[in-house]
Amino acid sequence: CAKSFPFLFLYQTTYLSIMKRMLITVCLVCMAYCNLMAQKPISDFLNIPGRMKSYYSWRDKVELKKNTPCTLLFLTKLKQYESEEGAYQAVMTAGGKQFYVPLDLLEDYFQVDVTDNETFWTMALLEMYKDYYKKDELAALRQELRQDAESYLSELEKSSLFYDDAAIEDYLQCQVLSLMPERDILKRGMAKPVVRLLKSAAPDMMMLGNGTLLVSTGMLAALDTEDELRALLLREISHYLMDHALFTIKQNVARANRAAFWGAVADGVVAAAEMALYERYDYYQPGLLFETNGVIQALVNEKITKRMGLDYSPKFEEEADELAITYLQSMGKSKDALTSALQKVYAYYKRENDVETLSKYGVYGTLEERLARLGEPTFSPIDRNFLTKMMGVVSFEAAMQDYNKQYRNAQFLAMKNIDNGLACADDYVMVARSLMKQSNTPESNAECLLYLDKADLVAKVENVNITKMRILLLIRENMKVNTVDMLKKYQEQLNFMFQQPHTEEDAEWIAAEHLWAEKLLERIYLN
Repeated sequence: CAKSFPFLFLYQTTYLSIMKRMLITVCLVCMAYCNLMAQKPISDFLNIPGRMKSYYSWRDKVELKKNTPCTLLFLTKLKQYESEEGAYQAVMTAGGKQFYVPLDLLEDYFQVDVTDNETFWTMALLEMYKDYYKKDELAALRQELRQDAESYLSELEKSSLFYDDAAIEDYLQCQVLSLMPERDILKRGMAKPVVRLLKSAAPDMMMLGNGTLLVSTGMLAALDTEDELRALLLREISHYLMDHALFTIKQNVARANRAAFWGAVADGVVAAAEMALYERYDYYQPGLLFETNGVIQALVNEKITKRMGLDYSPKFEEEADELAITYLQSMGKSKDALTSALQKVYAYYKRENDVETLSKYGVYGTLEERLARLGEPTFSPIDRNFLTKMMGVVSFEAAMQDYNKQYRNAQFLAMKNIDNGLACADDYVMVARSLMKQSNTPESNAECLLYLDKADLVAKVENVNITKMRILLLIRENMKVNTVDMLKKYQEQLNFMFQQPHTEEDAEWIAAEHLWAEKLLERIYLN
């Protein structure tokens, strides 16, 4: 029949071939649909290359030896699975074959050579993917955290507690951006960080719920290298990406009404500011606004950090330390940068003899134990580029400590710039002023005079503070004639200042200093 009707045979063959292909296509579609229905992707397409850490077999279909090249494709949640496998799986491929590895075991079998931010943070945050694509049970709390952050920033702004230095802020912003995983931030709908500088002597750094990273002037003044700074930034980034603040707040038993809480904070700031009105500052710093310790403590305290979930548990602190260390080592840096930075934070509180802070629950309460675990750091070379960037912050911090009558701290900070060969005239004056506040001996007065001489050498313009300090030293030595001459010079400098563009606050200060000089001259003439 086929020979008689060759076209019929050809038709049958073609028909069978088409039906076979259609059947295969239907089977593949069904298989793909079944696979799709049986699992739910919980990550984007990752495509991270690596290798197997050890021998691995999967359902007798795939056997892989140690060091076999493989690729992590994406993460998935199985709807049907064996109890020993677990719901969350890493979908992998090696040698053209696809296989699964339980997400909880991925770290045991999959080795990645990290060379960039995105890969590091993707691997570090794999466990977090379990929560990214399901309904966010913490959505309301997350929104409240953002609102608290905005309220806090508003209070800081109203109290003039932001240190304005565009160059330093931009430098820190660039450092943070170089460490953050942009893809992960965008995917989770988190805000990109914005750095603000906080006028506070305590070495603090904290990432708020709206992505604002607060770095205190005290922290910048305490550090000596860029690597130390980056190590501490990594800790805050780790807390932020791991949602430590959210989980900390969730564990808190009760939270005060938001409006009532921030209203009480504002009342505390007002009370502290009113107390400060009774004091007058006798050291001139053009263009700089200081706040008293009372105002700073009203806005930088344990109560507020607890409200925003920043009183992290020892577990979260250790986790942030480990992530920072792993990042540093992955990028060819030493973990010693973190140890060195934390030691300097610890040294500040020891120098302050602040037993309460070092014993409280949270970041500083576990500092001793964490440092013991990290061990002693090796010697780190001087980072002159970093120190040069921060010299202005150190001078400001010294002046703020002096403003708050913390003369020993002011001297310590001013000496940092002097010892590093980065001192300005105000640093030398600050050391002389601090010494005078703490001692009155012929030896200490002579030392003060030497520092004032050095200040004169580096001063680019006449400095009224140098002249006033010389007046006070001359009075101590009872040198009346020289004191009169110096007082007249001081009045001439004040007159010159008044003739230049100045603020209302400057005018008040100049008037007060003129009055002081006049009264002092009267007393000298009467004697």
